[in-house]
Amino acid sequence: MDKKVVVLCTSRIYDPQVHGYIERLNNRLAKENCALLIFTVNSDLYWMEDNLSAETTVFDIIPYKLADVIVIMDEKIKSHTISNKILERASSYNKPVIVVDGHYDGYPHINFDYAAGFEKIVRHVMGQRKIQRPHIMAGIPDNPFSDERIAIFRKVIEEYGFTFDDSMLSYGQFWAIPAREETEKLIKSGNIPDALICANDIMAINVIDVLKSHGIRVPEDVLVSGFDGYDEVFITEPKITTASCMTPGLSEASADLILKCINDRYDKADSINVIPTLIPNESTASPVYSGYNQSLLGLFNNNFYRHQDTVRIMYETTTSMQMSKNPEKMIELLKEMVVNDERIITNVSFVLNKNCFNTDYYYFDKISRKIAHADFCLEFDEDVAPSLIERQKDEMLLRPESERLEKKLNTGYPLVFNALDYMDIPIGFVCYNYPGCDITMYSRTSNITNTISLGIGGYINNSYHRTLADKVDKMYRKDSLTGLLNRIGYRNEFEHKRTDEENAGKPVTVIMSDLDGLKNINDNYGHAEGDFAIRAVAKALKNACPEDAICVRFGGDEMFAIIIGECDIDGIISKVDSYLTDFNRSAGKEYKIAASCGSYSSVLDENYDIKQALRKADEKMYVVKRQHQKDS
Repeated sequence: MDKKVVVLCTSRIYDPQVHGYIERLNNRLAKENCALLIFTVNSDLYWMEDNLSAETTVFDIIPYKLADVIVIMDEKIKSHTISNKILERASSYNKPVIVVDGHYDGYPHINFDYAAGFEKIVRHVMGQRKIQRPHIMAGIPDNPFSDERIAIFRKVIEEYGFTFDDSMLSYGQFWAIPAREETEKLIKSGNIPDALICANDIMAINVIDVLKSHGIRVPEDVLVSGFDGYDEVFITEPKITTASCMTPGLSEASADLILKCINDRYDKADSINVIPTLIPNESTASPVYSGYNQSLLGLFNNNFYRHQDTVRIMYETTTSMQMSKNPEKMIELLKEMVVNDERIITNVSFVLNKNCFNTDYYYFDKISRKIAHADFCLEFDEDVAPSLIERQKDEMLLRPESERLEKKLNTGYPLVFNALDYMDIPIGFVCYNYPGCDITMYSRTSNITNTISLGIGGYINNSYHRTLADKVDKMYRKDSLTGLLNRIGYRNEFEHKRTDEENAGKPVTVIMSDLDGLKNINDNYGHAEGDFAIRAVAKALKNACPEDAICVRFGGDEMFAIIIGECDIDGIISKVDSYLTDFNRSAGKEYKIAASCGSYSSVLDENYDIKQALRKADEKMYVVKRQHQKDS
């Protein structure tokens, strides 16, 4: 492949900060003939190392052989287990790794200088006006990030002549509810600060909300600041002073280090610190800063009015896929959404584990979470085929020699990979290739991945349970010895045909059949041979009757058939006799298998009595049986 391949491991690409990083990084790399592959999850893992969700299997398909450099956004992934696994596998392939917003010994890293950024915030607040009662809403006790910000707060306020004490400190746990509770305590104490510096934006948003609910004005009565640069702070009232931790400098630093690795100047000791950008705003009595450029707002506005339609289309597609009767129909429905409906998405491929369509067992009980190692997969690619095609693993999209992969990478825009999962079990992967880095497109990936996962997963679930229901139904309705309907099965089947208006007024014939000499066979040759003879008569009756006849084992060696419509009764009975004659020649048994048959015909109307018909056919059958006994 002509291009150098950079693999980026991250989460939530639809987050404006992450999207901005990707867009700037890709623009820089594209100029250097590099292609970007993005492997991402759609939710924050929050360092839950013991219970990783199935969507993290997307990191199992990273093409280490293909990659020239691997970039891990550690703080975005929020799982040391995942990051360490990527580091170990990259090392086994001797591939360079760059860690962004995290630190692992022996690897170059690019980090924010959070201390410098937070100090900017504190100095900005303290310098806005004569502060009398400064206060910090810290994070979690004994957390290094929280402790660092407390130390910086203490250092700066002491420069302004204050002596730090515990009355200036609250712990909001970096989260909404604890921050609200601590703010309520401050208000109740009567010692309301005139400057409340929060260790992150989530706490700042909630602190302001509580203050306003008590009639305390921001910034007139209290200055409030946040930290992190989340986009939510630009749509609050008032807009909140913060520091952006996803600056253009981060993507530029990443690009510089990536290109250094590609040019064989990889240095594990490399370390770059990027200082967050201070963004003064209304909450600290600064001029308003919206945080959004107008072109981005325009893109969101243009797509807003189609949002309801898009959600409805996805819901209807998911439902239709789940109710499909076969994989071909299910995939066709998905194709109509992802390829033909421009309101949703274009340029998508996905891979499924072949085993998910095997109804011999329940996929969600048996399948290993290591789906990436399946030898055979099914693949859909709208550029290549209109339906699923089977490929071996080395023929898949991520194969280094793949012409399809090269074609997609030559667009100059990233390939984005998500895992497909259902009931937290992986079923495959999806790849998006957009003609641009449009955030409104990126923001759809989570919903589209969810739609595909729910549609396919629901189909797998329903398909298995339909198969299971069919098996149970056959066990419930069919006689295990002969395969004919049992009494319950015959009643349900006959009632269905009797109430069908198309059958009203048609002739209906009952043919009763009984094995001759069953007691003699059982007594002299054993019950197994008796069962053998019963099966032979059942097959003779089934083969002789029309395909839509209701053939029933009534009990013991008694069997009957119900035929709706015109039929040749004598011909059917003759076929039964002929079948058994031929069967006896080939079976080589010491005994002869024969059957006595009797019939009764009537008309299927509202007065038809099946019990009476069976009794009359049975009477005629016994006339024939007695004649057979005389003849023998």
